[in-house]
Amino acid sequence: MLGNPELERKWLELTYDGVMTVMGSRKTNVDGETVVTPDAVLYADVPCALSFSGAPNGARGEDAGEIGYQGTVFCAPELEIPAGCRITVTQYGVTYALRYSGEGIAYPTHQQLSVTRKGCA
Repeated sequence: MLGNPELERKWLELTYDGVMTVMGSRKTNVDGETVVTPDAVLYADVPCALSFSGAPNGARGEDAGEIGYQGTVFCAPELEIPAGCRITVTQYGVTYALRYSGEGIAYPTHQQLSVTRKGCA
């Protein structure tokens, strides 16, 4: 299996238990004018996997009830997801609203997106 990226990708994608929707800015040309749609759906219902880096950390004091943590979304390598997109992942019956602020790391078999979640507990 190692050394065959197509087969490795098929096996890896069998582990994707989530689906994601990616929202961000989309530029289109209408009658010679560039029109920017800020909340366009770039991708919908794309298979993915979401992994968290450690446990969510909650704030104390004035920001009590706020949570924030890092995660990684694993998805197809050919997806072009610009920095600043909002990503919603539904996995195991739970929906997570995430922000993608970086650059994807692409491999022949998958892509890794570093995401953050901040919100109320």
